[in-house]
Amino acid sequence: MKFPGLKDGCFLVDFLGNQPIEYVVETVPGDPVYKKYTDGSCMKQFLFLFASREFYSEDVSRCLENNAFYERFGEWITERNFNGILPDLGDSRNPVSIEVLTGGYAFDADTNTARYQIQMRLLYEEE
Repeated sequence: MKFPGLKDGCFLVDFLGNQPIEYVVETVPGDPVYKKYTDGSCMKQFLFLFASREFYSEDVSRCLENNAFYERFGEWITERNFNGILPDLGDSRNPVSIEVLTGGYAFDADTNTARYQIQMRLLYEEE
């Protein structure tokens, strides 16, 4: 929610409506254990999508603007990860890294709006 490129709009969890501009974080199914260690502990992962409902049309400049947003967002996430600026997960979970797994892309487009999304992974250790 701190990304400076976010436009005014609502921010949701596991639900994206059909009116622009909305943002959502959605859980992606996957094994929560990323790596097991010999001492019995493990590193866990949270796979998720960051998505938005954007205005969409055949206008090339509109599509380029939407794609540029996701390119900047992915670069921002990568930079924050490199600098160790990670999400606060509370007292019992320690973030290790956050990474972009796919570039942003249009998904589920109609004539006026489109869902754009980018897949990410948060690695963390749990006490």
